[in-house]
Amino acid sequence: MVTADWISLAVIAAFALLGVLIGFGKGLRFFTKGVFGIIISIFLCFCFGGMIMSLGFVQDLMAKIASLWVGKENFWCELLAKIKAETVIFYIILFVIAQILRIIITKFIQKFFEMDNKPMKIINKVLGALLFVAMLFLIGLFVLYVISWVGGSTAAKFESYLSGSKFLGALYRNNPVAGLWDYFKSTGGEPEEEGLAILNMVLNG
Repeated sequence: MVTADWISLAVIAAFALLGVLIGFGKGLRFFTKGVFGIIISIFLCFCFGGMIMSLGFVQDLMAKIASLWVGKENFWCELLAKIKAETVIFYIILFVIAQILRIIITKFIQKFFEMDNKPMKIINKVLGALLFVAMLFLIGLFVLYVISWVGGSTAAKFESYLSGSKFLGALYRNNPVAGLWDYFKSTGGEPEEEGLAILNMVLNG
């Protein structure tokens, strides 16, 4: 165990304590609102957009919408056809649905876990600790993956710093985030890159 490992364990303990104090209900609401909520909705669109778009009904509906401008000779129709406006519409609607479902589900779960009885209060605190630790791991693994992905001298120096590490070093060398893309591809849920790019373009103006 090196210094980095002990620091990591101390941070984990601090997050677990914070989760106990805040609770699962409020913690879940914190991690699913604002910027976090938007990121979650975009991630869901990224993961499942291509799969949903491949459904026969959705394909027929998009073709029907596209027929409103495809093949018509005027500037605006040609522009809509060029940017695949039907795909833009699809991802905007999917994003809105994801946002609505996220808000409804989060509020329901929060009210359930914050019921005023002793057993539920204990469960709320325990799950709160687990939630905060899980989110710390998720963010940490993503940061480690970015460092590995960047490579070069940055990754080399970081690997040198983690020399002898049995905890943080093990997470860095066996990062599950690195295999996330392969997992989605193997399960048939490959993200729709073009649709995601269009969605980001729309959201960012």
